[in-house]
Amino acid sequence: MLLKTWLAAIPLLICSAWIYAETTAKSGIAWEVHGNWYLNHEQHPLHKGDDVPPGALLTADTTANGSILVLLPDGQRLFYDCHDAHTCSQGFRIPALMAEPDKDALELFDTIRRVMKQVTSTASLPKAPVVSTTTIVETVVPIQSDGSIALKRPFAALPPGHYRLTLQGESEAEPSEHSLSWSGPHDEGHLALTGPGTYRLRLFGSLGGERLRVFILAVPSESFSSTQKDFEETNKDLQEWNEIFPGWPIHEWLQLYLRSLSGTQPEKD
Repeated sequence: MLLKTWLAAIPLLICSAWIYAETTAKSGIAWEVHGNWYLNHEQHPLHKGDDVPPGALLTADTTANGSILVLLPDGQRLFYDCHDAHTCSQGFRIPALMAEPDKDALELFDTIRRVMKQVTSTASLPKAPVVSTTTIVETVVPIQSDGSIALKRPFAALPPGHYRLTLQGESEAEPSEHSLSWSGPHDEGHLALTGPGTYRLRLFGSLGGERLRVFILAVPSESFSSTQKDFEETNKDLQEWNEIFPGWPIHEWLQLYLRSLSGTQPEKD
């Protein structure tokens, strides 16, 4: 009888291990964590970028204003907060996935996890606050034979005028400053770069207000088409998720994704 019971338990153990592996492979990401949050009553608190599998229990310390934002690979955006001991200790159960994530979604989550481990913060925008009049753009641009990029692509919607521009590459400690006289969408202006990679560009109007922030991935012209295609497909997926679950951090994800396509190790902020 003991042998029979032990043998019967083997399939259950195998099944449980398989289910756990499946769940872990399709884990979400703890995107924003305020306060101390714990996964399945573990001792170590969750940090930004940690895995959060569907079905997990999230509990928090009984501190005021604790909140956590979790993103799942089926597009779910889950926000939890608690303000009293009962709610924090009772916790929140992460729901099951509503749909089977496709291969592209799982690869995107793996990519974001990998790049997040290479930087100290997922916010790849400059730390300066963004005002409502500032437009944020992510784009891929081909490098010209002279090492410059054409500005008409990132500045397509920019009205004519005189601007101040700052440019900073990932390996550069300080941004360089440039003046720009822009005549409109047909302007043939170029900007010299130090080489392929990601750059942060900020544009200021004549009165000093910030008008535009552009996160640029500059690539050799021969790889532009394939890189642009990958970027557009990822952007489309994120936009679709955001339509169902508004509030997705699209800009941050696109910037992390562009960093992954650059093939370079980003500098830590």
